[in-house]
Amino acid sequence: MSLSVLITGKVPREWAAELDGLARVNIWEGEEYLMPRTRLLAMIGEYNALINFAEVKADEAFISSASKLRIIANCSIGFDNLDLSLLTANGIWASNAPGFFNYPVAEYALTGILAVLRRLPEADDFVRKGKWQAFEPGRWDGFSLKEKTVGIIGLGSIGKALRAMLVSLGAEVIYNTREPAAEAGWTPFDELVRMSDVISIHVPLTAETVNLLDRKTIGKVKPGVIIVNTSRGVIIDQDALVQALRSGLVGGAVLDVFRDEPDVPVELLEMKNVLLTPHIAGGTRSAREACVKRAVQNVRAALAGERPVNALNEVR
Repeated sequence: MSLSVLITGKVPREWAAELDGLARVNIWEGEEYLMPRTRLLAMIGEYNALINFAEVKADEAFISSASKLRIIANCSIGFDNLDLSLLTANGIWASNAPGFFNYPVAEYALTGILAVLRRLPEADDFVRKGKWQAFEPGRWDGFSLKEKTVGIIGLGSIGKALRAMLVSLGAEVIYNTREPAAEAGWTPFDELVRMSDVISIHVPLTAETVNLLDRKTIGKVKPGVIIVNTSRGVIIDQDALVQALRSGLVGGAVLDVFRDEPDVPVELLEMKNVLLTPHIAGGTRSAREACVKRAVQNVRAALAGERPVNALNEVR
């Protein structure tokens, strides 16, 4: 076959079955879970399409090596790794795969909120370290969700899914979007920050959302607030968050993303009231499979001379 596709992560071959008969598919099988960039740059010149997991930075160095590339397909809703103007100028399609991770991310946020409210990470650590010697009523009492106000920043598909889950469990939910909304619950940003017992962030990474929760904003929160971030690490001023956690102004956090992934500040690693996970919020088996298969569909369209279903740019 004259066409070839590279997949940078370890996925079952049957997920790419739709490309059978059209292109040769090479799936990364190295020791690392994702193909290292140095290896990718050395190989990409041989391929007509690339399926990645939003870890490949499509910059000048990448483009100059990708002489045959027709499309780079993200298996993610986010696409801040893609320089769309650069890709367009070089006649390369870009695509994402929105929708598949909405429910899992909302589910993760809810799980994290409940875990920190009920102090489960702290209690788990207490038991694992052999400190539990007797039944101690009251020592590990936390809070019920129905007693709390949850502020959602960004009411897209994920925010809406989380709101439905929270409301079903009795929480009061308010939200903020860039533009005021007539729908009940819309609250000005500063007011949401001051009122919320839990703040959950669900906005895309843009120039406007970098440090959306900066030191000044964090200084306005309701004492004891729990902050949840499943979006991008740089949306929160990480140093300011650490300081607020250490002072007790912020009572806990659920963090799936970090400023300098995979590096996590030592201070956060030592905090028992913070749930830390390695960028897994959208990670369910069914969602991952559906997302990869959509990326495959986008690749198939581009290789067939058609517009990808989830095209992010226009290529002539």
